[in-house]
Formats: sequence, C-alpha cells, structure tokens
Amino acid sequence: MRKINYGIIGVGIQGENHIRCLKNNPQVELKAIADINKERARNIVEKYKIRKWYEDYRKLLTDPEIEAVSITTPDFLHKEIVIEAARCGKHILVEKPLATSVKDAREIVNVSRASDVKLMVNFSNRWSPPFRHVKESIDKGELGEIFYAYARLSDTIYVPTKMISWAHKTNVLWFLGSHVIDLLLWYFNDEVIKVYGVSKSKVLNAKGVATPDFYQAILEFKRGSVATVECSWILPLTYPFIVDFKIEVVGSKGAVNVDRSHHGAVRKADERGYTYPDILYLPHIGVPIFLYESINEFVKCVLEDKEPPIKVEDGLKNVIIIDAIMRSATEGRAITLEY
Repeated sequence: MRKINYGIIGVGIQGENHIRCLKNNPQVELKAIADINKERARNIVEKYKIRKWYEDYRKLLTDPEIEAVSITTPDFLHKEIVIEAARCGKHILVEKPLATSVKDAREIVNVSRASDVKLMVNFSNRWSPPFRHVKESIDKGELGEIFYAYARLSDTIYVPTKMISWAHKTNVLWFLGSHVIDLLLWYFNDEVIKVYGVSKSKVLNAKGVATPDFYQAILEFKRGSVATVECSWILPLTYPFIVDFKIEVVGSKGAVNVDRSHHGAVRKADERGYTYPDILYLPHIGVPIFLYESINEFVKCVLEDKEPPIKVEDGLKNVIIIDAIMRSATEGRAITLEY
C-alpha cells in the first residue's frame, strides 16, 4: 500500500486537528511540521512522535521527502505559503479562506494552475452529515425549485477574545462566513451576482479587539434565488455551545432545516445536568467526523491522481463574495460582483 509523505505548516488548534486525522490514515506518513512557535512545535513533535520540525516553512517545502502539505496557519497568512508550496510542486490542502483579498486569491489560482499541483480548499462542512443531507435533498429534487435560504454561523465571544490571539487581523466573515458561503454556493449551484451587507463594531472594539462584531448580508443569485447570511462572534459566554450553526433552505416543494449547534438525536440527563452529546465527533481521534472525511478525501485525490472536489476556483469565488459584502457594509450600498 502506497503512502503519502506529508507535512503540516502551522500547528495551532486546527493544525493539531489535521495531525490527529492524518495520524489515523494508514496511507499517510506524517514526516514533518513547521511552525515559528518553537515551544508549541517541540511539544507537538514529542506528543505525536513526528521526526522533523522546521521553524521556517520554506525548509519543509524544499524537503524532497514531502509530497503534500496542509496549510493551517491563520487566515491572513495563507497567500505566500500556498504560492511557495505550489512552486515547490507540493499538493496543497489549505484551510479556508483561500486568502483574505481578491488580489491574493487570484494570484494563488494562477500560480497553482501553472504549477500543475492539486489544491483543495478545506471547506470541511461539505462532509458534515446534516449538511450533506440538504445537498442530497436538493439534488434529488425533493425541495423543488430553490427560492431562498437562511444561514447563520456564529460564535460566542470566547473565540475572538480567548481562543485565537489574531482575531484583530481577520474578521468573522473570513473566519466563519467562508463556511456558510461555500455551503450556499454548493447548494444553489449558481453564481452570486449582487450582495448587500451591514456590520457593526462596538463590543469587541471596547475590549481592545479591532474587528467587526457581526455581519449580516443578502445574496442574490443569477437564477433568482436569495440567501440571507448572518455571522457574529459576540454571543454571550453563557450560551451552552461555542458555535451556533443553522441553515434553512426553502423550495417550491418543501423545506429543510438544520441546527448543527448540537445534534438533537441524543439528549442525556444525568447527575451533572442535561446535555446534547455531539455524535458527529470522533472521540478516539478527537476531531469532528466531517474534518476527518474532508482530509481523507484530499489524500485519496492525491493517491489516485484525481481533481479534488473543491477546486481553487471555488476558493476564489468565496473570497470575491466576502470582499463584496465587506465593501457593501463599508460603503452602505449594494455591490454587483465581478468574477
């Protein structure tokens, strides 16, 4: 059985999740990691018995053993690493978003295509069972003609103030909205032609975190469908779940609702209280099942020399839409998109 020699660049929270997934794939040999945080990198190397560690990611990319990489650095640090990886001939799984500017995303598309490497943007929620069910219902025609959708993905204020230290260098649309927009594009199989967005910046600014509190947006699609998107990361700490994730899709023949904030199939009461155990989480690995499946799909594409199901151009469209929402919120007007 052939194995892929793999490297990971950036071993923060999501980078460690990639390690857990890859360590449980028998067709992957995790050879090396790269991270500028020496203490963190050394702890990861020791914990997961990884042979090589580089402080400079460029050294990992020039390592002749490495065939493919996961790039799991913060949102705003993707461009240079992805481009260098492509130029070094490595196959690339990059965490969403592809980039945080349209210019950078277009450059990544051009370089990756010219380099003839496989590049997949890790919109992992496409592998989440509830969201896949929505896609299957749409594709089977069970909902008829799709008219509109509502999508909400929000976090408690713990995330931008405690969980990540770089919230001020991104915003909630890049961090969360990219997931939602990808699902909508996947469901509608259509192009967004116009957006109108609003945002406010009060709560986090008052706490010294210079980033918007929330965005709300209306997306108009080419064939006439409409979607409403809501992303916030100032929900109270008293919420029972860090993530609040809901989608409703309405068509001419039916509607489907998903609440991914918890999975209501299991509800448990014991001496500690009333809980909603997450059955979409793989306890033996320590990651959500959809992340595990998306990473395995990328590995399979490399092994079988197939085009990934999520292409670099999908990542570019996502960036173009988010950029337009941000400009709309700033300028107070609807933005017509140019691809």
